[in-house]
Amino acid sequence: MELRKRKLVEELRAARESLLDINFYESDRPWLPVTEWLHSWDTTFRKCNTLGRGLVNIANTIATELDGYQHEADAEIFDELRPKFVGYIDWAISIIHEQDHEVKPVLEDYIKRIKDTKLAEMLKEFNISKDTSPNLVAIGFRTILALAVQEKAKRMKPQSNTASRTDLSVDRMLDSARTDGILTSDEWRLIESFKATHKDIYDFVGHRPSVLVNKDEVDTMVDLLNKLLPSIIN
Repeated sequence: MELRKRKLVEELRAARESLLDINFYESDRPWLPVTEWLHSWDTTFRKCNTLGRGLVNIANTIATELDGYQHEADAEIFDELRPKFVGYIDWAISIIHEQDHEVKPVLEDYIKRIKDTKLAEMLKEFNISKDTSPNLVAIGFRTILALAVQEKAKRMKPQSNTASRTDLSVDRMLDSARTDGILTSDEWRLIESFKATHKDIYDFVGHRPSVLVNKDEVDTMVDLLNKLLPSIIN
């Protein structure tokens, strides 16, 4: 994703969070904080309209929803309107993501030739979700990587601890694979390079509350899987 779009998505997420922070019940003029919020993010929403090629005009859409409620004193009405406003922001983020590029899939031919049922099913779901749910895909990727390593262990050293592990923690699986000598030096270089340069995907998205993954980062997961899978197919 180009820098302008990546920064815009970060701003839109911040705008979304600040909207959800508003407590309309603290003011006797609940229309005021949402109006101030809309004004404070005007630059972001104008950039969104530009980069979204006119498909998303958050400011105008929300202003239209607020028309006639500028002096409404019932906070509950604004609480009711808020999810609609959040939905407009979420829609804008999805538009910015979707117009960027389509993630190349894990090669279908590989999936059809993988013996382990769970690994094959998770790779199918990975392919289905990669363009719409990058964060769920990133979390599932850790299990997929662990299963791929274990599948190689079943082929190379079926009596090894790695082949029989029931714990799919990817870090423990990799430690076991290292001890059992399951992966080649080239495979280790690929995995260690991925872990070092994509910490947000490998670790943070599943363990840090504020970390999110962008759709373009899914390509790096696909690249790694497409390089590891040939050693475990029939």
